[in-house]
Amino acid sequence: MPRLSRKISPTGVYHVMLRGLNRDAIFADEDDCRKFEKILRELTNPKDNNNQPLPPYCEIHAYCLMRNHIHLLMAEGVEPLSNTMKRLGVAYVSYYNKRHSRLGPLFHDRFRSEPVTDSKYFVTLLRYIHCNPVEAGIVELPGQYQWSSYHEYDGSIKSNCICSRRLPFSSIEWKDVCEMVLKVSEVSRPKSSIAARRLTDEEAIAIVRRICGKDAFEELDQERRNLVLRAAVKAGVSKRQLSRIAKVDYKTVFRIVGKSV
Repeated sequence: MPRLSRKISPTGVYHVMLRGLNRDAIFADEDDCRKFEKILRELTNPKDNNNQPLPPYCEIHAYCLMRNHIHLLMAEGVEPLSNTMKRLGVAYVSYYNKRHSRLGPLFHDRFRSEPVTDSKYFVTLLRYIHCNPVEAGIVELPGQYQWSSYHEYDGSIKSNCICSRRLPFSSIEWKDVCEMVLKVSEVSRPKSSIAARRLTDEEAIAIVRRICGKDAFEELDQERRNLVLRAAVKAGVSKRQLSRIAKVDYKTVFRIVGKSV
């Protein structure tokens, strides 16, 4: 079956996902995470042989490194997204295979990408990406997780940053985006606390509203709805409950959530 053509973003901004082959780990330890972050810095701040700055291959606006998958919110730079992702993949896989004495591919197939066409979806993704470790039950708050860009938004990291402060949409400013990201901490909750019992509909609705932010679920476009459905299930809402409170056919929920990383 031929591959589907990748959707091109008119803004040049994408939500990119990489997953380990067979869902295996792609980070064995902290050194692997540090290496991946180093590669991201080299892509966003490249230098020539004389250590002079070059135009960036891409701009990173958010990232989260999980054990067996990666989320990137990024914008194209001087080259197409596919070229940049090839640079990233070759650099990291070469390092990983050499360090861990292995051969062959590390990532599952090619990377996935979703176009980001407006500021509302951009902000939704900022929240979603930084909440991944919370929804996975690894930490209780985004700020407790080391391997994401959250600390560049809360001010903990002020130098040698990966994320660009040049935002792709003129309708939002850096300080406003920081506030929006930090608000996630105020409402995040550990997965362990919701896994012990079944959520009431009121609690499930509150989770969906938190993920949606200021926007009503019914007003979201298809891509954003899909993102909210996936995040809600990760947060502990059952598929059948989500189908009921969101008024989405259960088979549709199951199909959408089944595609999540």
